[in-house]
Amino acid sequence: MNTRRWLITIALCVSVFAVLGVTKTMQIRAAIAYGNSFPEPSATVESMSAEAHSVQRSVNTIGELVMPQTLALHTELAGRLVLVNFESGALIEKDQILLQLNVSEELARQQAARASAKLAKLDVERIGKLRNNKTVSEERFDQAKAQYDIALAEIDALQAVIDKKTVRAPFKAYAGIHNFEVGEFLGANAFVTNLVGISESVWVDFNLPLAYTNVSLGTAIDIAVLGENAPLSAATIIAKDSIMSAESRNVQFRAQLDLQANLHHNQVVNVTVPVEDKQVRIRVLTSAVLHDSLGDYVYVLDVDPSGKNYRARRQSVVVGAEDGAHRSILSGLEEGAKVATNGAFKLRSGLLVYVTERQSDLETDRSQS
Repeated sequence: MNTRRWLITIALCVSVFAVLGVTKTMQIRAAIAYGNSFPEPSATVESMSAEAHSVQRSVNTIGELVMPQTLALHTELAGRLVLVNFESGALIEKDQILLQLNVSEELARQQAARASAKLAKLDVERIGKLRNNKTVSEERFDQAKAQYDIALAEIDALQAVIDKKTVRAPFKAYAGIHNFEVGEFLGANAFVTNLVGISESVWVDFNLPLAYTNVSLGTAIDIAVLGENAPLSAATIIAKDSIMSAESRNVQFRAQLDLQANLHHNQVVNVTVPVEDKQVRIRVLTSAVLHDSLGDYVYVLDVDPSGKNYRARRQSVVVGAEDGAHRSILSGLEEGAKVATNGAFKLRSGLLVYVTERQSDLETDRSQS
């Protein structure tokens, strides 16, 4: 009798558990079906194809323009000014007299020296005839000739003083600004004016640190005027200083640039110097490169098996220099790979991705207008 009761009890328990199991199974299936009714998590991003481009690492520095023929003209001797023969900023010719100091005393002394030289020359000629007749000694002839040479040297010395008091232009050039007036007294080594010669080219002097001193002669560099984006015509390095600056530990270089109307002596310019050969590298937009504790990475978009959309795949990369809106990829990415750009931060590996094509700058401007 007891056995029968136990069997009935066990049968009832099994029935209850069976009903509960079936009910739970149906609930789970219903939940799964309900979950499957929702779309798969996804994200929409912009994309681009990784592209190859030529890159050349360069260094930017400041340079100074130097005209090949430039001179700060000074007087050699002191004197009173009797002639000013040039105007401020005027074009002057080679050997043109710019300033004339008073040389009246030197001219008078030179005239006397010429008279002495003429007399000494006659004395030499007379004594020379007597020497041929053996009526005067050789010593007397030598003394007369020496007096003649001294008189000629005196003429040359006075002419040298006159030349030093006559300030001439050493080459064809444009003069600077001056305020000279006839009658004023100028001391020795007084500043006259700045001369800038006529030239078809201009020098660009700049300094580079020791790490970049392997730049060779003949290298083409870019020159740009401060405040202007458009570079000038390319310059070429023509000289390298033989010593390093003791103060800055930099080495000075000199480049040659075709002269243009808006360039001036001592003008400061921007100089861009390539410091390595051109290399072909992969680049992507800067927004495509992400970073976390594991390093830099991008999301490559692989075609989904359905063939309609994409799946995100994390790809570790080694990045290089940043160039405007782009970033060079040294390794880890192949040319042509489809990479997520704007919105890449929303992705994770395996996530379904919808792609919107990135508009060009021209199309963006048109849509905004």
